[in-house]
Amino acid sequence: MRLWVISEEVVTRHGSELGACGIELVACNSDAIQEGTDGFLLTKESDGKLLQERKQQLGTRPWLTLVYGSDVPYDWANTLHSQYEHTGEHEVIRMAFFTRDRALLGGEPNGRWMRFLCKLLARYSLVTMVCGMREVDEALRQLPRYLAWKERFYIELGARCDEKGISLLQVSRALGMDKRVGQGWLYPSRQDSSLIARWLEKECRLVLQKANIQRIVLWGEYALWEQMPVGWLAEKDVAVYQGEDKPIPNKRMTGWTLWDSWQDAVKDADLLVIGNAVGTTIAELPLPELASGMRQSYVIDAAACFPVQEAQSYFQAYRAIGENTNVWE
Repeated sequence: MRLWVISEEVVTRHGSELGACGIELVACNSDAIQEGTDGFLLTKESDGKLLQERKQQLGTRPWLTLVYGSDVPYDWANTLHSQYEHTGEHEVIRMAFFTRDRALLGGEPNGRWMRFLCKLLARYSLVTMVCGMREVDEALRQLPRYLAWKERFYIELGARCDEKGISLLQVSRALGMDKRVGQGWLYPSRQDSSLIARWLEKECRLVLQKANIQRIVLWGEYALWEQMPVGWLAEKDVAVYQGEDKPIPNKRMTGWTLWDSWQDAVKDADLLVIGNAVGTTIAELPLPELASGMRQSYVIDAAACFPVQEAQSYFQAYRAIGENTNVWE
């Protein structure tokens, strides 16, 4: 399947993920409709101008308008469908990936392009759910809210596990045996990191009181560290690692050093603080190599990257949410 997009920027942003499921994007950089193109990909409301500009060139062939992603306005796909359903010019489908192997498709269940798209995605091992366009929009709106609520619950549970001296990891696994709950509880792409930020600050202050910590590595997206209180790591040598190929933030903390190599970032560090693992490979790293690169292997982990027992065997101290209550004693 080949779809027109409004610019090369859209190809750069979405071409890889859609190409992995058989959808090729072609930038609309000429006045002629390219032969072999099946329709349009719209990712934001302004992209709708592309439809109007090319409408005269489409003829009577039924084209696909694929409204894609989580950034489009609520109910926009349904509005487009209402505009075109009486003319038969376009079949409008609302599409979004829910996970790496799940896709939501909103539109006419028996539409020509809907049937084609379902078969295409199945060929690339993606499971699809066909529903209404508004249902796709609502699911995308509610998913982050639900995940944030679930994470708040487990952080509160983690505090209770600390008080009782029991393991949140084991309790969460036990609860996750019920399929209605599921095993995963951390929300890596969270919009509000205030709870995680408070927990990290508290744990860092504890370890700074108990150990001689000079060099600290902050592992995770820079947006998280910007939410921390000003001066919370004052007079410390602070290194930040966001993962490979991450853009340099516009606002940077004075005195903090950004590294594009995790080996260089953790070299001679006393404390590793893991805020999140988005876009990084930390959970896949060999723990002996990670620990040996540090001067002192103290680790505070808000992303639950490592099995607790394995981490305890390699690090001098390992603290995760709801684990090892008295680790800094």
